[in-house]
Amino acid sequence: MKATARSQLLANVRRVVVKVGNSVLAELPVARIRALAEDVAQLRQGGLEVLVVTSGSIDLGMRKLDLKRRPHQMPLLQAASAVGQVTLMQTYEDALSAHGIPVAQVLLSHYDLACSASFLRARHTLMALLDYSVVPVINENDSVAVSDIRSDNDLLAARIPRLVEADLLVMLTAAEGIYATSPRKGGRVIPVVDDIDALAGRIEQSLSSGTVQRSLASKVRAAQLAAAHGVPSVIASGVRTGVLGNILDDETTGTLLVPAALRRSRRSWIAEDLEPVGQLGVSEETRISLMEGNHSLLASGVSTAGGTFAQGDMVQVLGPDGVEFARGLVGYSVEELDRIRGQGPDEIEKLLGYKHYEEVVRRDDLVIL
Repeated sequence: MKATARSQLLANVRRVVVKVGNSVLAELPVARIRALAEDVAQLRQGGLEVLVVTSGSIDLGMRKLDLKRRPHQMPLLQAASAVGQVTLMQTYEDALSAHGIPVAQVLLSHYDLACSASFLRARHTLMALLDYSVVPVINENDSVAVSDIRSDNDLLAARIPRLVEADLLVMLTAAEGIYATSPRKGGRVIPVVDDIDALAGRIEQSLSSGTVQRSLASKVRAAQLAAAHGVPSVIASGVRTGVLGNILDDETTGTLLVPAALRRSRRSWIAEDLEPVGQLGVSEETRISLMEGNHSLLASGVSTAGGTFAQGDMVQVLGPDGVEFARGLVGYSVEELDRIRGQGPDEIEKLLGYKHYEEVVRRDDLVIL
């Protein structure tokens, strides 16, 4: 993709994931989060939905525990994170509520986003929060995420746009963006990167020689991951106030990293990218209802269930003639559906002892072919 004016390229952005790095919060966490809250409020006034992925809990926990140096022992790191998480969320709550914005804490790990069932649950939770105009503040679940705690949440943040169908990933750091050469030598920020893979290769080489910081390499890898799902990224300063409001149309704010192809629709992802692992048979009445109305598939409409699928897997939906007419992400396993198919939503909990959802396949997880 050739370089394009940022205002044109990002004109249709409606949902933004904002990653706040350790370097932004290290010195003045309360002041920085208050400034971020002002930016978030400005974006929301412009009609955008915002999700925040934040670091900072370990540093805050170290202050609470009076730890002078970052510990190497994993249990102590996790303890510091658990202690600091309370202060971190309270700070976000205070800062955003001052603008009348409700806040929700969401703890995730990479495992949650790799497991189909957890992915589906996390998606539905986040989408429900956005429906109620809540800003989700996401952090890694450091108390259990042993392998993730050593990173700066960049890769987790890069996975969130696909989870919630966001249009842009913004990674806020202490730097103004990616520099062509060292800023100490007069180097300027690169406004647009069209070939993220080539940039990543150069940075990896420089990383081995010690001329590039690991934090920058981490953010470029995150941009690569976001780009694989067609989502552009911006690396910009989280220290400078008002930066979020400038990112969408100011060509001089940060570095825009452009994917080779912009994000494909969720419908295309479900219909074309996922491999079906089961089938749901429905009646003609249900088939017509799904095809002609904006309806979800309920257990009462399922007549047969086949395959070896689990919650969150992709299944084919077949009419009474055995012909596939839809695909979707299923909210119950095949074993569960064998027990609840043909039953109304009120009967699910009686039969299973619990209820994941009212629907077997929610409308926003269903694609009519």
